[in-house]
Amino acid sequence: MQPMSTPIVNPHDAFFRQFMSKPELASTFLREHLPAELAGLLSPELPEQVPGSYVDEELAQHHCDLVFRVRLKNGDPALAYVLLEHKSSPDPLTRLQLLRYIVRILTKWHEENDQLPLPLVMPVVAHQGPPGWNYSTELIELFGDVPEAVRPYLTSFRHALIDLAASDERSLSADIRLDAYLKAMKYARRADLPRQLRAILVPELCEMDIVTILQYINVGPVAVDREAIEAALHSLSPNRREAIMGHFSEPFVEQGRQQGRQQGRAEGAASALVRLLEHRFGPVPSDLRQRIFASDVTTIETWLDRALEAPDLLRVFEPES
Repeated sequence: MQPMSTPIVNPHDAFFRQFMSKPELASTFLREHLPAELAGLLSPELPEQVPGSYVDEELAQHHCDLVFRVRLKNGDPALAYVLLEHKSSPDPLTRLQLLRYIVRILTKWHEENDQLPLPLVMPVVAHQGPPGWNYSTELIELFGDVPEAVRPYLTSFRHALIDLAASDERSLSADIRLDAYLKAMKYARRADLPRQLRAILVPELCEMDIVTILQYINVGPVAVDREAIEAALHSLSPNRREAIMGHFSEPFVEQGRQQGRQQGRAEGAASALVRLLEHRFGPVPSDLRQRIFASDVTTIETWLDRALEAPDLLRVFEPES
């Protein structure tokens, strides 16, 4: 069983994978944001990224998972699993998704090594927001009120949660580059993004880092005009400003704004459809919720129209011919 390597089309996932694939930034991120009791177990060695992905094939273009091989201070190998969840509404079944990915990681490891014990897997969810994460991190709580005698027989784990939406911007990272990337993700979908640009695009960043962040912001749902970007770069030398802004012609900026607006419309329509479906038919299954948020705005609006009068959930997505 080989992990997949499917291109990611979601800009938030692609941006996260881009900077987290740098071992030095991944190392700092894990050490600064893992719970202290876990971070304290890591050896000084840089994490080694494991190629591929364990996300379901039909979701691979819309979800990002990163698996790192790390060392513990006692010398034992371990895998640190990092998953970015960026939905507008946090998904309560993320824990179930993580369980599926953990099983795939361990199965592949055993197929390749044919030995025991299995390596440790530390599941971590990095949530972008903007709404804060409001679900438990314990898998066993998905089962509801479980008799005490049954609990030892149920699969259970807890995932670490890194909630950028709820994090104080002063504590995102002591590393200037990582701090800028994380701030870009924290504010990318918030209305106050233009006011935060100066805190994100600090002069200590190299030109390529600034361009990478601006390219990510440019395709996001919040419009940022050229004047706001130039104001954020005012402390740079004229030559540096000119070199950076040379990457952003007006047609390119306008194209990015249009893409961002389209993505924002799709996310808003998806949220409205889920609320309507839950009102009419009860909880929406996780796989169906993922299908909704992965679809384009035209398709979602078609489903919205059907949802107003459909007799059941199935007819919304598979109408009678």
